[in-house]
Amino acid sequence: MQNPRILRFLIDNTNDETIKKHAKDKLKFTPLTAQEMAMYQGIVNYKHIPGTGGFGEEIIAAAEEKLQTGGNYTVHNSEFLTGANISICLTKEFMEAVENDWDYELRFPNVEHYSKEEMKIYNEEWHKVGDVREWEKLGHKVRVYKKFKAKELWNLINICATYSAEPGIFFIDNANDMTNAKAYGQQVVATNPCGEQPLAPFSVCNLAAVNLAEMADKETKTVDFEKLKRTVEVGVRMQDNVINATPYFLEENKKQALRERRVGLGVMGLHDMLIYCETVYGSEKGNELVDQVFEVIATTAYKTSVELAKEKGSFPFLNGETREETNRLRQAFIDTGYMKKMPEDVRQSILENGIRNSHLLTVAPTGKIIAPSVRKSAA
Repeated sequence: MQNPRILRFLIDNTNDETIKKHAKDKLKFTPLTAQEMAMYQGIVNYKHIPGTGGFGEEIIAAAEEKLQTGGNYTVHNSEFLTGANISICLTKEFMEAVENDWDYELRFPNVEHYSKEEMKIYNEEWHKVGDVREWEKLGHKVRVYKKFKAKELWNLINICATYSAEPGIFFIDNANDMTNAKAYGQQVVATNPCGEQPLAPFSVCNLAAVNLAEMADKETKTVDFEKLKRTVEVGVRMQDNVINATPYFLEENKKQALRERRVGLGVMGLHDMLIYCETVYGSEKGNELVDQVFEVIATTAYKTSVELAKEKGSFPFLNGETREETNRLRQAFIDTGYMKKMPEDVRQSILENGIRNSHLLTVAPTGKIIAPSVRKSAA
């Protein structure tokens, strides 16, 4: 947090002494010099004089505030983590504690007191687990580093996110309830930096976006769904090819990428599409159109991946050593939280033919992506 006003707000409004201490440590106060005090007092003196010396009400109010505050608030180390992209994992237990105003324990592996052998295990295995609850179940020692009122921490997260756009929030339990990775015995342990794609250990983020603005027919004010389907089909095939063309820096990333063939097709230009269709964002009609668009994208992407599986085979994690094992894996795949929401014809086609990619959809924050045509004209 680099905003002095918000730091002062936290100090005045939080009941947690740790949060208050860190806010105070971050905040820097520089008292007004005698010259500055005289200057601001001189401005305020004009408050009750006709014409107010030419000073507007806002300038006088600002001068009064400066005198009342007695100095200027800034922050120490203002460049610390500036521009960083940070997401935090929140669990169901944490949200339950927030709703019920309970305390919540911040826990982590007790690395300070691990033996040499325990530290070796931690260094080799922790990144594969990524969840202190699961780590404890495996018999490893964990430590409570701090106990908070859950609401105090939740309020801090929301205040920081509102005024600095960080941190992002990742509901890890929800992700694991829905992820297709459970079908082949893996789970979500992290996300990519922007937080939009839940990832298993060493998974690789492979993103692309359909420009929805180009899917709108400006003459009829409707979405060209056939064009959208063709674009999604091309996008999935393109991303599948990218998996093989990518130079991987870590062997673990290469193995994971080639074995699960994860891609993430998303969108950009959503609001432009609605404008071209003369539909108001957030309206009932607008929401219905958005739902229709995303349903077409989702079903088309999965159907395309099934067709790719017929041509090139399923992703290796979905292939067992025997036909029975492959059938079991396919059944597990269509029974994941996400796949249960898919139309039955899509699920059955996967059961019969397999699927080329373990994951297919990811909506990244593409608000700042510039369309190719714009880039070309600007070059």
